[in-house]
Amino acid sequence: MIKTRAIVLHRFPYSDSSFIVKALTEECGVISFIIKGAKRKESPFKGALDPLSLSEVVFRQNPSTDLQFVKEASIINWHGHLRASLMELALAQVMAEIVLRYAPPATPIPDEFTLLHNALAELDSTASCSASQTNTDDSIFSRWLLDICDLWGYHLDLGVCSRCEKILVEPAADFSPESGSLICKHCLGVQSPRARQETLKGLWELHLHEIHPNQAVQNLSGRIFVENALLSYLRNHIGFLKEIHSLSWLQEVRKLCSAPST
Repeated sequence: MIKTRAIVLHRFPYSDSSFIVKALTEECGVISFIIKGAKRKESPFKGALDPLSLSEVVFRQNPSTDLQFVKEASIINWHGHLRASLMELALAQVMAEIVLRYAPPATPIPDEFTLLHNALAELDSTASCSASQTNTDDSIFSRWLLDICDLWGYHLDLGVCSRCEKILVEPAADFSPESGSLICKHCLGVQSPRARQETLKGLWELHLHEIHPNQAVQNLSGRIFVENALLSYLRNHIGFLKEIHSLSWLQEVRKLCSAPST
């Protein structure tokens, strides 16, 4: 019998009364659970296995099947503020789907659990602060992408020129998402940069945050361009052969949020 914390990554119907839930557990990695009777009003699992919930689950691991039966489940954090913010919710769904599609199943990955747990907590806090018009950190998704690249063996050094290997003292002059190479002004010479200036400035701000992690990154320069650059870098390394459907939803949410109100 295993008792562990779990972050619900995805849930879909299995029958008229049941769900199949895929969750990232702290002890066992990504596990698929069958939750019988979960749709019923009297279900003891009500709310505990909602997508993006942090819960404590108890189950008996059966190595002969891919679907495990949950004995108990209780909510630790439902992330209510996050759910009330369309933008933070869309970002959380993208992170959850990337882990779901590319993390190895049934393999302990405690660092990935901690990383996602902290990111969801930050998004929840950001959504709460946004409602009160308080300055918030808008680099959470970008920092999570950097950290997940590190965990999966694709370290991206934002502070060194990849050609001359000298430490950068200002934003790089160019960046290649395919190779993750940053190039200083001297090495770039008279060549035209491929990367946008907003991307380069945003990557530099992320590097400064790595040096001073206690300082929040507010108004990350070129936030969307930085995220796209990091996603392209990750895609070139792990393939992204499986489509991340929630990325399209994130784009639609951003269009909706940027549209002028009438």
